[in-house]
Amino acid sequence: MRSILSPRGLPVFAVFFLWSFGTGANNLARPLFAASFGVPVLFVTLITSTNSVSHLISGPITGYLMDRFGRKPMLIAGLTIRGASLFAEYFADSYTAYLLLEFVGGLGVAVWTTGASILVADLTVQTNRGRAVALRSMSTRLGFVLGPVVGAALASAFGLRSIFVFNALTKVVIIVAMGLLIGETRPEAAAAMQRAPAAERERLPLRIFLTRQFVIISLVTFAVAMMSQGIFASLFPLYLKTTRGFTTGEIGALITVAGVSSLAVSFPNGMLVDRFGRKSTLVPGLVGYGVASALLALGGDFGHLAPIVVLYGLGESVCTGVSQVYAMDLAPENRRGAFLGVWSLLAEAGTAAAPLVVGFTAERLGFGFTFVAVGVALGTVATIMGTLGPDTRRRAIAVGPAGERAQPPAALAR
Repeated sequence: MRSILSPRGLPVFAVFFLWSFGTGANNLARPLFAASFGVPVLFVTLITSTNSVSHLISGPITGYLMDRFGRKPMLIAGLTIRGASLFAEYFADSYTAYLLLEFVGGLGVAVWTTGASILVADLTVQTNRGRAVALRSMSTRLGFVLGPVVGAALASAFGLRSIFVFNALTKVVIIVAMGLLIGETRPEAAAAMQRAPAAERERLPLRIFLTRQFVIISLVTFAVAMMSQGIFASLFPLYLKTTRGFTTGEIGALITVAGVSSLAVSFPNGMLVDRFGRKSTLVPGLVGYGVASALLALGGDFGHLAPIVVLYGLGESVCTGVSQVYAMDLAPENRRGAFLGVWSLLAEAGTAAAPLVVGFTAERLGFGFTFVAVGVALGTVATIMGTLGPDTRRRAIAVGPAGERAQPPAALAR
């Protein structure tokens, strides 16, 4: 496999790991530091919500600016914003100051996460994109696993504020790596369009977001968010604690089981996506995801829930990875940034809305009903994808060699 999976592409995955390594440590500090100001629990969760709001604001703008000014300048700008906010958080002396700094930092986070997807899309073709997205997922998941371990050690030795400095330093290292090891990846078609007179620049047509493919991948994205952010990240721990009587350690162990199973299947799934197409892996993944959600309604002890959580981890890895690949396939080369920026807006909207939807349903109709309802919704989306969703990988094969680059991108030719 060439380009991003060659030795010249390794710095890309190294920066993905470094980002999640620092962010994973920070995820441990964020709620604890907010709570240290003596605010109610709702105010603690509000800190996390500010990041989603930041993403909704800056995601689409990021895509447009990346098409206009290039990938590297915007990625470095996002890293700078986040790094600066983290250094400032070390000195935060009130909840309000911390909340505002997290909102500002969230703008930088949104630039990075949106830009990272655009970067991977630039450096791949449709025949290797599944494996590249899988390697990105593995790099970030590994960082999120190891980051909290380092964060806990730092907090024990130097206090919670030291984690902010650690996270900021990882962003500084990434900026250096971006400057020295990773070149500009904006396609020549996009660069040429920006050099053209304003009256001649091609605009991203609205109709591209009204196609069957885009509508279906939007449904998939929201359904996946309902399960990952709504059920597993928000409702499942609460269900285990309040209804099943699980200890915090047992809940953490189940979450770890899900993470390990998801990590284990990431690259094999990427190989299957590239070899057999998007639909052939996404549809079974959605079905497995739905079955896992419905089975949660049966409850049980740790031994009964562990296999269900493994099934969840497998489904999460498949669905998240393939939906990203599918969206990248649909993005036009000369307006890839703008397209993926809009798609990221929909993804973040789903992430923000999913916990509210499932929480409201569970409060009114109970945990069991909510688990089954989300399972049915995932099964319905799987049916829609299976019957109506075109396979972008097969479309790429039908186009033939013209659909791939004859030469590796300039960013990897250095």
